[in-house]
Amino acid sequence: MGAPRLGRVGYINCLPIFYALEKGLIQVPARIVADHPSRLNSLLAAGELEVSAVSSIAYASLRETCVVLPGLSIASDGPVWSVALLSRVPVSRLEGRRVSLTPYSATSIILLQILLARFYWIEVELFTRPPGVSPWWGEPEATLVIGDEALKFASPPSCPRDCYIYDLGAEWKKFTGKHMVYALWVARREFAEQSPALLEEIHRGLQAARRWGHENRSVVAEAASRLVDLPVSTLVDYFHHLKYELDGDYLEGLHHFYACAWECRLLAQPVQVELWREANAEGVENGVHHCQGEARSAAEP
Repeated sequence: MGAPRLGRVGYINCLPIFYALEKGLIQVPARIVADHPSRLNSLLAAGELEVSAVSSIAYASLRETCVVLPGLSIASDGPVWSVALLSRVPVSRLEGRRVSLTPYSATSIILLQILLARFYWIEVELFTRPPGVSPWWGEPEATLVIGDEALKFASPPSCPRDCYIYDLGAEWKKFTGKHMVYALWVARREFAEQSPALLEEIHRGLQAARRWGHENRSVVAEAASRLVDLPVSTLVDYFHHLKYELDGDYLEGLHHFYACAWECRLLAQPVQVELWREANAEGVENGVHHCQGEARSAAEP
């Protein structure tokens, strides 16, 4: 088979983890494949990646064939800067109006639908714009932007003056009080079962790279600035807002997100995260550990 394939979201939000790997500062026994979140989701589902970052909502359809790597995510505890709704009018006045969706993300679309339906109590006309066009293609009243595109349009100091900017991480925190998890690192179950030592090495490399990125945020921000033409100071702040862990608070927020999606009929059934554990962890059979407890109802506080 050759080296395992490791999916990397092709936005700078993954740079704090992948910079050290791609520069050879930390070694990982895998070949890195960069692409949009939606494309990585498809590659993983088709068995063309062994380990990957994927949209958290995509895990709902992949959980039979994949397990989640512990301690790794792309998340926020409040504003995220790179997932935003830009609107020509206040969101409360969007009832019945056209809203453009990014073609590159699944989680942000579900998050927007939850916020509109459950917390703003409005219905809108959603459509997905073609890849590569302006966020305002098709003349929508509002448009959902993510990743590097969102940073250019929706983060200080680049906010357009004629738009209302709704940071969806901030909106989720305001209405639920919980963390928001946008992406997870997962491994195909077959790979985890057949090559646990190799997966353990990849997982440890990712964790080491995450720590390096946290300790060298300014270095990562300088590299990101060359890619997206934004000030280093802005990107240092951006990476400060992004979180990359997956501890109890983040898992609680993720399960609440799944519960809300299920109650809004955006998921066929509730989702419970299944974490992979390193092969030598105590009390864990076959390298897999099930999270305890049921997903909470979205109606609970």
